[in-house]
Order: sequence, then structure tokens, then C-alpha cells
Amino acid sequence: MDLKDFIKQTLIQITDGVKDAQEYIKDSGAYINPEGFHDGENLKSGYRGEYRHVQKVKLSVAVNVVENSELKGGVGIISVFSAGVSSKVSDVNTIKNRIEFEIPISLPVMDIEK
Repeated sequence: MDLKDFIKQTLIQITDGVKDAQEYIKDSGAYINPEGFHDGENLKSGYRGEYRHVQKVKLSVAVNVVENSELKGGVGIISVFSAGVSSKVSDVNTIKNRIEFEIPISLPVMDIEK
């Protein structure tokens, strides 16, 4: 896989993951990547006009890239979460990297009556 294809697929999968999570929690009172949020500020949402605390979930994903003389292009992405790979004996060079990103989230609030 070329680097540009790897970047493209990584961003597509992150976006799809955020969209799926937004759909799953839509009735929970939480917001994932809320509109109107600016770094370091609370969110003033349209939901009852309240201010909500927004925090960032930091994600770090390990990625193993292998250069193998038996691969057509020479370089390929082995896996994102690699538990071990067994293959034929060949010239292999593995590069381990991390993809790190943050997603803002506002968790559900609990109404407390005084």
C-alpha cells in the first residue's frame, strides 16, 4: 500500500468511526465532535442553551509497516493491531509507527434538582 493510500484509508476509517459513534450515542445526551466547540472553550450548545464541558479523547494507534522483498511494491502495511505474523523467510524490515489524534467529546450531564 502506498503512503498516500494509507493516509487516505486511515482518515476515512477515523471519520467513519466518528460518524458511527455519533449515530450510536445520539440519544444519550453526549456530543462527539460538537459543532461550535473551539479549542480551550466550553460548548454553548443548542440543547437547552446550556454550557457544556468539552474534553478531548486522545487516541494513539500502533501501526506496523513492513518492507518485504516478496511484496510487489516492496512496502506494505501489515496490520494496525499486530499480534504476530508468520511468513516465509525473506528480507524483512519492519517499521513501527503511531498515529495519534484527538476527538472532542461532551459527555452526558446529569440533571440535579436542588
